[in-house]
Amino acid sequence: MTEIWLVDAFADAEFRGNPAGVVLCPDGLPPADRMQGAARAAGLPTLAFLHRLTEDRYRVRWFTPGKELNICGHATVASACYLHEAGGVDDALPLVFETGAGELYTHRVDGGFAIDLPVMRTVPITPPPGLEKALGVEVTACERAEDDILVEVGSVDDVASLKPDFEALAAIDCRGHVVTARGGGADFVSRTFFPALGVDEDQVCVSAHCKLAPYWAERTGRETMSALQLSERGGRLSVTLAGDRVLVAGPAVVRGRLDDLP
Repeated sequence: MTEIWLVDAFADAEFRGNPAGVVLCPDGLPPADRMQGAARAAGLPTLAFLHRLTEDRYRVRWFTPGKELNICGHATVASACYLHEAGGVDDALPLVFETGAGELYTHRVDGGFAIDLPVMRTVPITPPPGLEKALGVEVTACERAEDDILVEVGSVDDVASLKPDFEALAAIDCRGHVVTARGGGADFVSRTFFPALGVDEDQVCVSAHCKLAPYWAERTGRETMSALQLSERGGRLSVTLAGDRVLVAGPAVVRGRLDDLP
């Protein structure tokens, strides 16, 4: 567990999109406390630890600096990008990633990589006490998935100008917050906040789009939609709702081995 490869997922160029570290573990995945320590030391939003089972199948676990994740799409896309671009895996070979939340599938598409994940549906809830104050914006609609709270606000500008109170957000009982609005040069825009996991803002969050896809498909009447994440680094995604699955696609770039970077 010595080499960490840095990949920008959902990025048209280096230093855009969402960075993730990819760690190949040929002798099997290390103990969780060792992976957690490595993620804390790396200081990246997420480290993906991979163990090759066959040519097209890998066991994967993901760690933020503060906690293990149950699912992480952007780091899986980063892993697929690394395996195809730098790891010698045939471009035509779809990949299977075994996770604690089931199998995830990736394959190459024009201009990038696509990941196939289970849909995560949300149900309407009353906004939790303190949510609007913590976000600093009026909430138009509030829904909840098993892990995250999804919040619709009135405009793209409302999403772009958010300056949340992260300490107050972390005190709300959920994994994270997905804030969204319609428009902005795409079908919808979003930003995602996970202070309880040690990541105040996720630059591009794929698992959030497993919730946003059914939410906006119901409101737009479209199954394939364009999406922008309005974080500092930004991200561009294509999202397709297909029954109980969501296909999220976008570009990715291998930036190099972490120890070799300036």
